[in-house]
Amino acid sequence: MDEISSNRNTSKVDLKTSLGPRFALVNPVMNASGVGGFSTELSGYLDLRELGAFVTKSLATFETKGNPAPRVSGAGSAMINSVGLTGPGIKKWRENHLAKLDRGGVTTVVSIWGRSIDDYQNAIQDIDGVDGVVKAIEINVSCPNIEDRNRMFAHSTKAVAEVLDATEGANLPRFIKLSPNTHLLGEIVDVAVEKGVDGVVLINTVMGMAIDYKTLLPSLGAKGGGLSGPAVHQVALRAIYETYARYPNLPIIGVGGVSNARDVVALAAAGASAIEIGTASFVDPKIFSKVLTQLPIEMKEIGFVRFRDLVGASHRGGIAALKLEY
Repeated sequence: MDEISSNRNTSKVDLKTSLGPRFALVNPVMNASGVGGFSTELSGYLDLRELGAFVTKSLATFETKGNPAPRVSGAGSAMINSVGLTGPGIKKWRENHLAKLDRGGVTTVVSIWGRSIDDYQNAIQDIDGVDGVVKAIEINVSCPNIEDRNRMFAHSTKAVAEVLDATEGANLPRFIKLSPNTHLLGEIVDVAVEKGVDGVVLINTVMGMAIDYKTLLPSLGAKGGGLSGPAVHQVALRAIYETYARYPNLPIIGVGGVSNARDVVALAAAGASAIEIGTASFVDPKIFSKVLTQLPIEMKEIGFVRFRDLVGASHRGGIAALKLEY
């Protein structure tokens, strides 16, 4: 700990982090899939190179139109949506969006999804050859599996195993995005580790719905949707904390209710090596830059000058343990 002690009073805070041996980031701040579009849609608000990595909206091997409107509704301190994974398909994305990310020098993660096991396998084949620009794949399994009575892939250990078998031919690091809407989350993480994932993304939205008071009808066209925003932050913390306790060497990308740098600190202390910001960017598209500015200040305030020392701090006695070593 001598190195941390000697660095504590320096003005520079080191935000570098690692998501395993194949994926290093200059900082831990990423966008959540779905809020940043397919390439440079956010570039009017920030230089995408500022991000540790940019995550595309989830793409399938086919084009999708999404769910009926209305697709988004306020829900107290949260937002509920049923956008429905709209997208042009991977091949059209490569034709119309990939070059923009390449020219911009943006560290990119492609999020993929499917309705069947074959869809995931085909998605990996469609992505083949983009590793010059894309650095990792986020496998979104929080979607209906038509081969299993539309049961969500992320709610079944068998389905998750099959998806990971189908994507094992990927040449890029794989991070699987899991759902908190199951009591099997621990067992599903076990399967993911057994199948050799490079890391997990915790969490996706919480299942819910909203009722329009003026009509007493569901607020969303699809009736139910995914709850996100500050209301789910504590759900994310628990999933991350318990997963890190189970697998301290498994890279975790934390998602859920991040709206400021202190939320980042909390997810990191629970065990996240990187974080994604989602719903808060709808309120303030400049939130990514603001968090990157705030994070070093918050870290120094509590005595950390290296982000990687903050990861998992809650499992090592928190700030008290850090101070005891001075």
